[in-house]
Amino acid sequence: MGLDALFARQVAARPHALAIDAGAEVVTYAELDARASRLAHSLRNSGVGKETPVGVLMGPRVEQIVVQLALAKAGATYVPLDPAYPRDRLALMTEDAGISLVVTDAVNAPHASGRARLCVDSDRHLIDRNPSAFPFLDNGPDCRTHILYTSGSTGQPKGIEIVAKSITRLVMETDYVQFGPNDRVAQMASLSFDASIFEVWGALLNGSALVIIPKVRALDPHALRVELSERQVSVMFMTTSLFHLAAQTCPDAFATLRYVVIGGERADATTMRAVLQAGAPQHLVNGYGPTEGTTFSTACDVSLESLTRGSVPLGRPIRNTLVYILDAERRPVGVDEPGEIYIGGDGIARGYLNRPELTHERFVMVEGLRPDGPVRLYRTGDQASWRSDGMIEFLGRTDFQVKIRGHRIELEEIEATILTLSEVKSAALTVHERAHGDKSLIAHVVLHDPARFTSAALQAELAKKLPPYMVPDRISVREAMPLNSNGKIDRKALAASETASQADSETRDPHEVAIGAIWAALLEVANVSPSDRFFALGGTSLLAARMVLQVREVCRAEFPLNAIYDSDRLREFVAVVRAAQKGATGAHASGAVVDGPETWKADAVLDHDVRTMLTAADRSSSRTALGVDARIFFTGATGFLGAFLLRDLLVRGHKDVRCLVRAESASEGLARIRTALNKYELWKEEFGRQIIPVPGDLSQVRFGLDATTFASLADSVDAVIHTAAQVNYVQTYAAHRAANIGGTTEIIRLAVTGRLKPLHHVSSIGIFGPSGFFGGDRVVREDSNLDDYTEYLRYDLGYSASKWVAEKLVWTAKELGLPTRVYRPGFIMGDSRTGAGNADDFVGRAVRGMIQAGVCPDLPRQRKEFVPVDYVSQAIVAIAGREDTIGGAFHLVPPDPTRSVDVNRFHELLQECGYALKTLPYATWVERLMEECRTRDNPLCSLVPMLGDPVHEKLTRWELYADMPVYDASRAVAALRGSGIEHAYMDRALVEKYLSYWVRTGQLSRPTQ
Repeated sequence: MGLDALFARQVAARPHALAIDAGAEVVTYAELDARASRLAHSLRNSGVGKETPVGVLMGPRVEQIVVQLALAKAGATYVPLDPAYPRDRLALMTEDAGISLVVTDAVNAPHASGRARLCVDSDRHLIDRNPSAFPFLDNGPDCRTHILYTSGSTGQPKGIEIVAKSITRLVMETDYVQFGPNDRVAQMASLSFDASIFEVWGALLNGSALVIIPKVRALDPHALRVELSERQVSVMFMTTSLFHLAAQTCPDAFATLRYVVIGGERADATTMRAVLQAGAPQHLVNGYGPTEGTTFSTACDVSLESLTRGSVPLGRPIRNTLVYILDAERRPVGVDEPGEIYIGGDGIARGYLNRPELTHERFVMVEGLRPDGPVRLYRTGDQASWRSDGMIEFLGRTDFQVKIRGHRIELEEIEATILTLSEVKSAALTVHERAHGDKSLIAHVVLHDPARFTSAALQAELAKKLPPYMVPDRISVREAMPLNSNGKIDRKALAASETASQADSETRDPHEVAIGAIWAALLEVANVSPSDRFFALGGTSLLAARMVLQVREVCRAEFPLNAIYDSDRLREFVAVVRAAQKGATGAHASGAVVDGPETWKADAVLDHDVRTMLTAADRSSSRTALGVDARIFFTGATGFLGAFLLRDLLVRGHKDVRCLVRAESASEGLARIRTALNKYELWKEEFGRQIIPVPGDLSQVRFGLDATTFASLADSVDAVIHTAAQVNYVQTYAAHRAANIGGTTEIIRLAVTGRLKPLHHVSSIGIFGPSGFFGGDRVVREDSNLDDYTEYLRYDLGYSASKWVAEKLVWTAKELGLPTRVYRPGFIMGDSRTGAGNADDFVGRAVRGMIQAGVCPDLPRQRKEFVPVDYVSQAIVAIAGREDTIGGAFHLVPPDPTRSVDVNRFHELLQECGYALKTLPYATWVERLMEECRTRDNPLCSLVPMLGDPVHEKLTRWELYADMPVYDASRAVAALRGSGIEHAYMDRALVEKYLSYWVRTGQLSRPTQ
């Protein structure tokens, strides 16, 4: 049977079952069938018939899967045209395959010129007129369904012709993986990669749900762990390199899956062992096979026992597949004897399109292996041997093919492409293999004129001709190629000399030399290579700001000041600078992904295992108010608000407060907490007997504790107070994810482990972003819908977005039954009684920086919700102690909004306290600040990216906070009524108190007036 007939069976059996889950869009089997049928009619009307090659130029989306199914219904051949490929390569593929029709979407339609095209977006009105049923053709098992292009040794990609029975052999009634109606199969592979056949048809021919995981999530190990758990994925494929990346960061990420299948490169036994020990899936499968064998030919269900030799075997042939290991005479080899892998059976391809000589060379008839006559086999070029246990051990390649990041590459094709460049005299490639098996391509070149060479220019030329995965990672310039005794290029000598020549070969780019010298001087290192990262070399936010200002001046380029946070590798940063010189600016100049509401909403999904624990948790305790006898788990003790809140809890009489603190030991942790409280003159010796330090890391799963210790901790507390957060005004959202989002997830995990424990979560009014500017909001209420504010956060800090996601996680937990309270302070100032304040937060730096420079910005209509830290701290304790506040959000801002001061009035108060400040237009003030930062330290230098980068119509983030709304605090005011807690409003006396504390502690100079 063909793919269309097999899919029709599933539609008849389970029409209302989920076929595709793309997050924002879900499609049932009946809906998918109808959509594919309507499109199949349009294909037939366009002249598409049996085995007609049809190009598909689309990125990953539901409609791309619809197109594949429509082509199967029409009996046509799917030819994926990856939009990431260079136009020249796409043109070669289109010509070679004889494509006359390209199916595309609105995004890629402009690049589908030269052929008739069917656009699933702009032609939607025509497609939807077609019937929702398509005549059943049953195209049969030998119908060609795919042409997939791989690298070719002549410099031309070669098309591999795959038929239907090869796919059914891969995914139906298999012995290495079992798909079923209850499975949810991840779709992460490129849709031009043969692994996508396993994903798409493995799901749709077995009644499973195909779960589309965005690339940005798949490449982030922490995000991937959340996706797999929350979206209940049970079967997935990963390239070996991606698996290594995820496993090294989150080895327990796969614990909830039935099958994890990896392939594409040699697997690392150490990484496999780590996953098996940390949280193994039911089956961890190492798959092997070339595209000519339709994805997999052998498989090994990996166990700790199978890794005893220190390597990961290729396993045994899968069902309906023949595998032989033959010597040079094509005779079977014995155990532990090396030979070449030949594969046969239903999985092997028809051959290479339009390449009869190559097909005859690689697809061969071999005599003497079977009693029923010669057998057709594919020569893989892979060396292997049989182990005594019947497993196959991979030994290496017999030719110049390599696999990198799951793609099979002919080194000769890349060399041939390099030699088409006029600057190059000769070229050779080597592969550098790092720890855990990750590989990179090194191109060694001899040039006609080395003085005119830049590696970036050569790579840019190659990027026009080759797919991204085939562009060499590095260019090594040589005076001559080493030759062996036969007069051929000695590739072993090239590889051996690579390490020694790396620094010399990579510093020829003048931009890399100039910018690298700036880095080296600022970071006080001897030299900087293109692969070095600024922050890994010791860079700080202050040094980053100074470096960016110097580079802008030296290179005469205007680019975002926070570009270094998106592109902190020298090579990537140089690309940003070069793009800026050509007129491109912003994140797109560096190719960086700009986070937005889609990412935040995806991150705001509570882990599936936490949800499961929450629904199963012990709810026997009905007490939610924070009693004096409550044992508390507390985060943020070494932070500003956390120090005051901890002090107030201890003074209140809490005898058992377990404080998470980053430290190697409990004694070191207590010392850190003591130092933090002493800084603000809060420490009392008796506190040491009430605090129980818990050494750990908020950004790690279970805070870095083992499962037993974590469960014991959860059982030993009655309430959880979460004040800790990573706060950085220039770093990206991604940089805040682990601590602020992952940390909140782990806090919720603690609260739901064992007994449910009330969670007190400290958020921020910053989660609403510049809503006054963009939304015209005049009032933001405590029960406002957070989803209404995501668009505004595009223009705010990465920190603000991370706090929005964290709070969303808390509300999800609340909806599932966790007792919660959420506290949203305004901008927290110093203690209204002692003046003790944080000189290193935004206002502290702004005050000290403006006073040092003698200038302040004119920011009209910028009312600020300044609130003393002691008011916030006392308010949290009071609200937490009331039973009737459960489930609420509380704005901790000045109770009377008419008495809040704006920024310009705050500057006037500084002047009234004796500090001379000249008010300048905002842009002029930023320029003055930049000039100061070039010559001397200023507390505001590290914030220059936030202060100076325009994010909307030439306005910076700070300027967008004009016309701020009133943050209604009715619920908080009502809860505090009768508590005796009073709010101190900002006036000259309070400002003098704050400034006096900084003067007294040596953080600010005395006033001159």
